[in-house]
Formats: sequence, C-alpha cells, structure tokens
Amino acid sequence: MRMRSFVLPLALAALAPLLAGCGGHNVIVRVDILSFMDPSTRQKSFGPVPAAPGGLATGETPLLDESFNLVQGLSDAVNIQSVSVDVGGTVNTFTGSGEDTVRVYLSDPAIDPLTTPPVIVQTLALTAGSVTPLTATLSDDPRVNRLFSQRQIRVGVTFSLRGPSSGAALTGQFQLTRLVGIIVAGQKTY
Repeated sequence: MRMRSFVLPLALAALAPLLAGCGGHNVIVRVDILSFMDPSTRQKSFGPVPAAPGGLATGETPLLDESFNLVQGLSDAVNIQSVSVDVGGTVNTFTGSGEDTVRVYLSDPAIDPLTTPPVIVQTLALTAGSVTPLTATLSDDPRVNRLFSQRQIRVGVTFSLRGPSSGAALTGQFQLTRLVGIIVAGQKTY
C-alpha cells in the first residue's frame, strides 16, 4: 500500500466563511482520485483463465490499494451532506469468454479495505475481441460520507474472473479510467 496526498481545492476553505452566511448554501467538490494514482496501477493484464466445466473462478485480484490524504479539518469547517463515488473502466477481452466482477472498497487508512464490505460491485459479461465498459456510481451511503469527512481514506479496487466453460482460455486487460468522489458540503451548525 502506498500513501498518496491530495488536497481538496483550497477554494473549499475559502468558501467555508460564505457557508456561514444565511440560507442553506452548499459547495460541491469533485475529487479526481484517479489523477493522484500512479498510472501503472490503473491497469492489469489477466489470463489465461483456462476453460473448465462451470468456468474456473480466479478469486479477487487486487488492482489498487492506496491511501489518500484529504483536506485537513474538512469536517471542522463544513458539514458533509453527501458523497457519491463514480467508477469507470474497460475490460479488453483478447480471447475466450467469461465474467468479471469489479469491486470498490473504501476504509479508514489503518484498515485493510478488503476486510470491509465493498461499496460498489459490478459484474460484466466478457466476450472475445470486445471491449466491455464499466460504469458504476454509489451515492447516499452514510459509511462513505463518514469516511470522506476524515483526514485520510484508503481505496481498494479488485476484479475477479470466471473463465469459459469450453473453448479458448480467457485473456485480456482491465483498465480503470475513472475514479471520482463528489462531495456536497453545507453550512456547519453549532
């Protein structure tokens, strides 16, 4: 696991006093988590997963396990109202057919994210010679809201394959193309 640092735009800190004004003012911050990742961690080749009756399962293969620093004191300045996480990717299937299940985990930095329930689970059908898109969004999860109000967050992404029942072995490449957190924060009431 590597530690990555990023700071939510300083505009959030500058806007905090405006949130203290009258009314229910909100600020929306889009955090492009993927842009802070080492490009080599965004993709992984897989296979060959040989054909077997019922399809051979590979189990979860880690793609990403990194901690990120969030803005310090964010929860002291504003009230996190909601967080959504948007994930995108592609699976380029070279040979064979099968299934891929992508899981996204979020946790406190001291906790292995794979020991917590995934916040996103997406299953994809794979066929030879095709590129299968992954698009998934999570919103309104109190656990995720709480995690984004802390100083650090740990992100884990895995994929697990099920190969073909017969025919050519499953081979290809998984690539993560989008990992974005969208934070809606409002005035903190005292």
